[in-house]
Amino acid sequence: MADDQDQPSLDSNATDQPDPSNEIIPVEDTETIKPIQQTENMEVHKHPHHVAHKKKWGEYLLEFFMLFLAVFLGFVAENIREHQVEQQRATELAKNLYNEIYADSISVQQKLSSRNVKEKQCAYFISYVRDSSLTTLSPSFYPAFTWSFIQTVQLLFDPNDGILNQLRNSGELRYFKSSELQARIGEFSVAIANLRSRNEKEYSYVEFYLRPFTLKYYDFAWYETITQHGKLTLLNALNQSEQTSYAGKIVNVDKFSRQEAGNIASYYLLMLRGTRQQYYGKYATINHQLLQILRKEYHIK
Repeated sequence: MADDQDQPSLDSNATDQPDPSNEIIPVEDTETIKPIQQTENMEVHKHPHHVAHKKKWGEYLLEFFMLFLAVFLGFVAENIREHQVEQQRATELAKNLYNEIYADSISVQQKLSSRNVKEKQCAYFISYVRDSSLTTLSPSFYPAFTWSFIQTVQLLFDPNDGILNQLRNSGELRYFKSSELQARIGEFSVAIANLRSRNEKEYSYVEFYLRPFTLKYYDFAWYETITQHGKLTLLNALNQSEQTSYAGKIVNVDKFSRQEAGNIASYYLLMLRGTRQQYYGKYATINHQLLQILRKEYHIK
């Protein structure tokens, strides 16, 4: 029994010995190695944009030129676009300004025509009160009296300058590139300011001298008759061919002063002539010149 224990067990030896059939033998993956080798070979080749690649000065110059050209062309395109937008805006503003000025050109001529009549009637009134009858009035006296002392404020011309003020306040006058046009607009603005200042002086004279005289001596019954009790405007009533049969009278004739009436009307006539010649006439001239420039610059018909 002792001998049997000293001998090694066959089963034990069989277990301790490695089985050659179970041993894993590494196999080279040729498919994996091949792409890796190709990648390593490709990395060895220097690409023109690789860090290790040194550019020639011509390549730098070409890249700089292409970049400069792209920026320059973009700048030119933007300038062309802005120029077209400004040109379109200038044309639109010019047409609006033209329409406003053209409407006033018609209005000022109408006012000048009526004021010419007023000056003649005022001259007649001055001549009449100098030595004619104050009790048996001529049929032409009250129309002249009315033209001189009543038909006043309605004949003041106030130009429209809404578009012009908008252009000035918004800075859009810069769209008008013509130096001649800008100079004429400046003269036009001055003419408007001077005309309005003159209107204020004329209106002040009417309020301080003509109105009190009218309230004291004018026969408003004649006014009601000629206007058909308000059916006609005073200007239309004075311009109509048919006149009323009522000649009218001088109210408070016993207090009526020929010299006072003549002096008030004479100074007013001088003011009327000055307004027409130096202010309304000058405005009309500059207005016409400005319309001509706008038509030429922006082909307005």
